[in-house]
Amino acid sequence: MNEEMLSTIDPEDRKKIITRLKTVKGHVAAVERMVEEGKGCEEVLLQLVAIKSAVQKVSVVVAQHYTNICLVEALEKGDDKREVLNKAVETLMKLND
Repeated sequence: MNEEMLSTIDPEDRKKIITRLKTVKGHVAAVERMVEEGKGCEEVLLQLVAIKSAVQKVSVVVAQHYTNICLVEALEKGDDKREVLNKAVETLMKLND
């Protein structure tokens, strides 16, 4: 599969990904400050949940692109179907780790 296919992502989706990644960056910075300041565990954990949620949302957008563009292109190119599908399943399953 072509690893450069993310360059073909819809500009609106690219904007969503960048926005969400900036949100993650902000949450990570907040957690860092909270730890440095000795904030409560509950506050830190809530920020960590927010980080996990934001990363999950980015993962969904990229996974949709992967299946709709990258995977389809590999199959249309004539790559081995079993190999393509096995790799896709293996890659997408990592989202649940």
